[in-house]
Amino acid sequence: MKQQIPRRLGLAHLRDTLEQFVSASLSREQAMVSLQIGSSRLYELRTSCLAARAAGRASTWSPGRSGGNRKGDRPPEEQAFLRRVLVPPVGVKPYSCAFAASELGRRFGHDVNRSQVRLWALEHGLKTHPPKPRPLAHVRRWQRQAVGELWQLDATPDRFLGADGPVLHLFDMIDDCSRLQVGCRLYSRECIPAYPDFFKRAFERHGLPLEIYVDRAGFFVSGSGNPTQLAKRLKFYDVSFVTANSPEAKGKIERVHLVWQDRLPAYFQGEGTGSGMTFEILNEHATALAEYRNGHEIHREIGMTPQAAWDRAVAEGRSKLRRVPRDGWWELVWAEWTRGVAGPRGRVAVGDGCVPTQCANGTKVWVCRHAGGETSVVLNAPAHGEPPVVLFTNHPALLGSCMNTPAGRWVRA
Repeated sequence: MKQQIPRRLGLAHLRDTLEQFVSASLSREQAMVSLQIGSSRLYELRTSCLAARAAGRASTWSPGRSGGNRKGDRPPEEQAFLRRVLVPPVGVKPYSCAFAASELGRRFGHDVNRSQVRLWALEHGLKTHPPKPRPLAHVRRWQRQAVGELWQLDATPDRFLGADGPVLHLFDMIDDCSRLQVGCRLYSRECIPAYPDFFKRAFERHGLPLEIYVDRAGFFVSGSGNPTQLAKRLKFYDVSFVTANSPEAKGKIERVHLVWQDRLPAYFQGEGTGSGMTFEILNEHATALAEYRNGHEIHREIGMTPQAAWDRAVAEGRSKLRRVPRDGWWELVWAEWTRGVAGPRGRVAVGDGCVPTQCANGTKVWVCRHAGGETSVVLNAPAHGEPPVVLFTNHPALLGSCMNTPAGRWVRA
């Protein structure tokens, strides 16, 4: 590993570089190159130098000891992993230094930062993946002070399985206060059935927020001003949409997109987990990566991990989250609803078959298609204080509420 600064650099050179950096004669990047150190170490030296100047000890100041050459090289399995992901075969996207550092922690339990990975790569003659330029934030919107007060949501299309793979849509949602990612899931397309499934999963795991911050897409805002299908479902559980006037206003969630657009293609190609995998398996991997990032990667703006910020807010009573209600409607509200009519002997057509009910011929019903493929037939629309009248269902969570019918039996037309 690299030697400590006193063994590599002359003290006069070090002091002169720091003086120029403090006076803004040198940029951060120029000072880092001159001293061959990372950003964190540069600011540590600047702080130490300024403290010595304030105490009248500027002429005798020298840098303290760092890790330097006291540290040995990484274990062979870590070196093999870094070589594999930083310099993959032709056609496979390499990991960024930040993602490689994250995976070292997740796989081997060694907390490192991206600058350490980059230095290791340079010392071993590996060309690292250059970081993408970060878009500038136009206006910094205020940060909410309680978890569950506001969640930011967005979806982005990309070839997450590699350049030859299909275009998939990644749904991301974060808590505005803690930056905890409460939702990270891939779908074949951005459509109405995908959003209820995404919301339901996030709410069941974390609770119901007060507001969800979205763009002005037709899924969330209608041209007529009337509530959309998604807005009605959320309003049923007192969750509101807050719309942004521009993509820049949702900077927090846009930056999350950049992270996964960089990491997921490299991960799925490098691990060979993308080709032929079901969405359920793909999303197990994506969820595992998001959960590790929540709990182990320090967020630059808040100076701690999102999970630590979330836990602190909850411990301090700064939480607006609400529990998932047990009103009988929960599984039904997030299903896809269409109108149906009972035919002879109470049968209701569903797809290429029919299901039995004990309704009179001509009775209007609602056919609910659940995200897991199950079907329910309901007599009444969602209403507070009124339980659902379930005429048929093969959904495990609703079988106990099915009335006057042998629930779960499917009959061909």
